[in-house]
Amino acid sequence: MTSAEKRHVAKFPVLVQFEFHPASKEAAAAAEYLHEVLNADPAVPGLQIPTYFTPDDGSGEPPVPRLATEADRLLVILLADDHLAVAARKPTKSGMTWGEYATKLRELTEAAGHRFMPVQLTESAWPIDKRLDDRNFLRAWAIDGVEERHKFIARRLVHLLIRRLRPRPENEDAPPVTIFLSHTKMDLEHEPQVVKKLLAHLTATQPEKAWFDSGEISTGSRFAEEIEKGIKDTALLAIVTDSYSSRSWCRKEVLFAKHHQRPVVIVDAVQERETRRFPYSGNTPVIRWKAQDARGVVDLLLREVLRHAYAEESLAQRKREGDVILPSGPELVTIVHHKKDQAVLYPDPPLGPEELEVLGRTGIRVETPLQRHALAHDLRSRGLTVALSVSGAEDLGRYGLRSAHLDSILLDLSRYLLVAGVRLAYGGHLKAGGYTLRLADLLRDPIVEQLRGAPCTDRAAPELVTYLPWPMLASVRDEARLGLLVDMLRCDRPSDIDESLDPTFAAMPDVEVPSDIPVRRFAWSRGLTAMRERQTSEMSARVVVGGKLGRPDNSYLGRMPGVLEEALLGIRAQRPVYLVGAFGGCARLVLDALDGVSRTELTAAYHQVLPHAEELKKLYEERRAKWDEFESIAVELKACGISGLKNGLTVEENRELATTRSAERIVELILRGLQECHPPAATSGKE
Repeated sequence: MTSAEKRHVAKFPVLVQFEFHPASKEAAAAAEYLHEVLNADPAVPGLQIPTYFTPDDGSGEPPVPRLATEADRLLVILLADDHLAVAARKPTKSGMTWGEYATKLRELTEAAGHRFMPVQLTESAWPIDKRLDDRNFLRAWAIDGVEERHKFIARRLVHLLIRRLRPRPENEDAPPVTIFLSHTKMDLEHEPQVVKKLLAHLTATQPEKAWFDSGEISTGSRFAEEIEKGIKDTALLAIVTDSYSSRSWCRKEVLFAKHHQRPVVIVDAVQERETRRFPYSGNTPVIRWKAQDARGVVDLLLREVLRHAYAEESLAQRKREGDVILPSGPELVTIVHHKKDQAVLYPDPPLGPEELEVLGRTGIRVETPLQRHALAHDLRSRGLTVALSVSGAEDLGRYGLRSAHLDSILLDLSRYLLVAGVRLAYGGHLKAGGYTLRLADLLRDPIVEQLRGAPCTDRAAPELVTYLPWPMLASVRDEARLGLLVDMLRCDRPSDIDESLDPTFAAMPDVEVPSDIPVRRFAWSRGLTAMRERQTSEMSARVVVGGKLGRPDNSYLGRMPGVLEEALLGIRAQRPVYLVGAFGGCARLVLDALDGVSRTELTAAYHQVLPHAEELKKLYEERRAKWDEFESIAVELKACGISGLKNGLTVEENRELATTRSAERIVELILRGLQECHPPAATSGKE
């Protein structure tokens, strides 16, 4: 099997599937907290474990019980509370109770060799079904306080994930981690007595084995051999006190851990001063010791263990022949013993250029997957502009996702596309929290600058162009915030709009034009369509993710939902359009329409409830502006079909793009299509 084929079938090493009743705010909050722990913990950058939530179509009915298929291992977390307990016994229209749903999930999970973890959030949430009576529920309800309860569940979740990634078949009940306490005995009895407090905490509350050298090395053993043997299969907690770095054995313990690529966390417990800081403890999480926070220290170490385990498996899927895998950022001490012709692959984000310059003197090449991606997909010479059609999708819950998933995929996609050398285009507002500002912040990302080869301020042209439709306003402050990073293109007022319709319709409005009456809604609609038509004519391709479908409480200003119109214009112009369907919204709607699947969102009746819908259609007819009936759009897209997309991908590849949630795989498919649609300029062969 080739490396390309391996990437095609690669799965996530592990995935967490959260299951709960959709009416439960408490369970949803717990699931969202746990998602953040696994994906956005600032203390453990680089930890990104995919998650999936119970699909919710808004009916309150249990969905079809199924397991995610995107990972080699699953951990299914059932968050049981009063809502689930009550619904577990009530009949539903589908005939399946929520109790049967939970039971079936357990059966599917265990039959596939995965792990099922039920959590009792409230006192009355057990038992929810007699068939689950034999299953021990995690008694989270007994923990006082929501925050402490969430931390308690997170701790057990991390334990189980480590066990899934680092199984011990000979003893499944063995502690998931052995913690090596690296310390100096000189400070053992001195305040703040960190080691004693950590040992007391581990002994009393944690299911981890603590390796404490005084009691673990038998009399007459070779001290160095036993220490190294102990470190080989442990996570090292270095308690750095005033005397720590002056002790030879403490330094050796850190070096042993680095050499054997073991997880390391530094506990900074220096009280007055160090005569020197041991230089080989770098690229390591550091936590300042606080009284009564032994649990916080151990929690950080466990998350670092999890990050290590996940990184090793993830990198193994991307490994090339001859590669050396490092689960943490490389240092001189971790690469100096490797051969010069070897390449070291380590997790993103890449080190800064100042560190890489020093490491480069060893002659050993160090790279991350993102750096390799930039080298393998270099499109800088082709001058491509890729428009992003992205917005929140009301039906994310139907696909087991949350807004955090959509935000994450946008930033990941944008980062990958930027380092491949394409220019990004986006149309939308400049308000706080909008995607324009998020994309501008991404351009400032040192990682992107490094992989692009020059600071953003030194490049010939901005790498993000944002289109501002008439009559949307942007203040001087807005433009100043973007500075040299973004090229803002203001679109002209449409030719069929002027002050004769409304005094506020100036060519260059200086006040916000509301959409409170039909004619103003018409003006906004025409302005947005003109902006999207211009963007379509100037872009090389379009990527569509999510997109609002339009609801009475979440209406749109244009003729139709914006992402739908952008996708439709691109398909009509036969521009490459890439539909990422796993995140729902208009992207999924267009894919369904291409397959001939009927959707209520492509009917006039669905959109009739929006403000001024009937009057808007009359104004289009009176002004002789093109009006597309939603039913006609559905017919047009069905006639096009998946095979009619002119994006350089096969039908099979487009279907994979419609279902995968892997940012790396999504971009790999998009870049393959771009390279097919925009091959390098042919050379004449003449000097």
